[in-house]
Amino acid sequence: MNATRQPGTRLGLDERGGGALPLIALVPMVIFLWLAAGLSLAGDVVVAYPAPLGEMASDDYKVEAGGKPVFVYTAPVLRGGPASFAYFDFSGAVTVTVTSTQLLGTVKILPTSYAIQPTVTGHSISFTLRRPVNLTIELNGNIQRPLHLFANPPETDRPDPASKDVIYFGPGVHEVTTLRPKSGQTVYLAGGAILRAKIAPDEKPTQEKNWKGNKVWATLLETTGAKNVQFRGRGVLDMSLLPWHARTAMWFGGSSDILVEGIVILDAPAWCVAMHTSKNVVVRNVKQICARENSDGIDICNSQDVLVEDCFLRNNDDEVCVKTLSSPPAMESKHIVVRRCVVWNDRARGLGITSETRSNISNVIFKNCDIIHDFSGGGDCAALAVLVSDSGTMTNIRFEDIRVEDCRNTLVNCWIGADMWGHDTTRGHIKGLTFKDIIVTGTTVPMLKLTGCDATHLIEDVRIENLRIQGRHITHAQTPNLKTNAYVRGLSIVAAAGPSY
Repeated sequence: MNATRQPGTRLGLDERGGGALPLIALVPMVIFLWLAAGLSLAGDVVVAYPAPLGEMASDDYKVEAGGKPVFVYTAPVLRGGPASFAYFDFSGAVTVTVTSTQLLGTVKILPTSYAIQPTVTGHSISFTLRRPVNLTIELNGNIQRPLHLFANPPETDRPDPASKDVIYFGPGVHEVTTLRPKSGQTVYLAGGAILRAKIAPDEKPTQEKNWKGNKVWATLLETTGAKNVQFRGRGVLDMSLLPWHARTAMWFGGSSDILVEGIVILDAPAWCVAMHTSKNVVVRNVKQICARENSDGIDICNSQDVLVEDCFLRNNDDEVCVKTLSSPPAMESKHIVVRRCVVWNDRARGLGITSETRSNISNVIFKNCDIIHDFSGGGDCAALAVLVSDSGTMTNIRFEDIRVEDCRNTLVNCWIGADMWGHDTTRGHIKGLTFKDIIVTGTTVPMLKLTGCDATHLIEDVRIENLRIQGRHITHAQTPNLKTNAYVRGLSIVAAAGPSY
């Protein structure tokens, strides 16, 4: 069995990363593989990508899709571990077989809302997929060593590796310090590629000591004032060799028309995908498994017209959060949609607005998402959160059609107050907050907390509609697990027919 590894020590390779080839030597090979992969998808419904030579396979699972073997990687996680993960592309219908070292009793395939019913035989399960999904498979009640399975849609628009506007990483291991793509360029990680972040021997930190006393170096993949830049593919962005807080994985500053799609981000030591004063950003089908504290999944800061969809997020901090780090006249955050995402919240906030709210935030919707585990523990942590620690006003914030399967503590926390992340001396406001069609299952009845600051910094106009916890509707403000204070105004609770608390 694989020994449990600490974050930042995932790999069983040599210090040089398994003999990575320089990019120029890989170009002829990747052009061939690019063409071959395209041809194979035309004839088959499954594309499986071989792992780089020397990459350590999971001891816990073997996976086949459409009869093709799919390599199973390992990843450190906060709870137990190692977790395993695998990815492949498919179209049409595909039969997936997962074989475990264990004799199987109970099997969970999450999210439950996908209603995938496996056939269980001895050490194996099999099931059929007809659309792309990001699944988590838990065997015999063990959540500490799950399989995260990423069944991708087919790639139909792979870039030309020889194009001057393509920074191409083909199958294999590549070590990179920083990348700064220009307007109109694409950074592409092919299936079977691992882009491994490192620090150059002579590289100087941008910060000698951060708030935790750690050195910080420049962001790995960054744009500044760029337009029409893409980061995509099927490969893995591996941050495991970096010390805690060393680099942010991606940062888009003052940029527009940005696409991040299809890749896996592994063991980040700081924020994964972050943006600031940017517009027209799409984050699609990005998968993240990160065990280290402060590895926020997607941070939308002072940005507008942002779409996050079809992602899988398992991080040791906030999963998807909206902020305004900068005060006016900096750009407000608004017109943000987060949909069809699957979240495993290991520590902090699952979905929401999370402190650092110096400018206004408005017109934000989180919809049709699944939170398969929520381990947020006390304080201001929650599965769904709107936290205001600065002077901005939060308006028209909506959570709709959210399914929460395992919430151990707090489902909702909406709060105005001071914390260590705030900068402003005055507090802000929350005006217009909706929780609609929220379904909570599991063994715990979680808390809902609404806490205004004072008589002039209120939470106003909150609508809770069709909130069901373990099959029962929340129908009135006196429900025992709903806590409010004197600075909440206009609380409306609307329940559908059925059993209630």
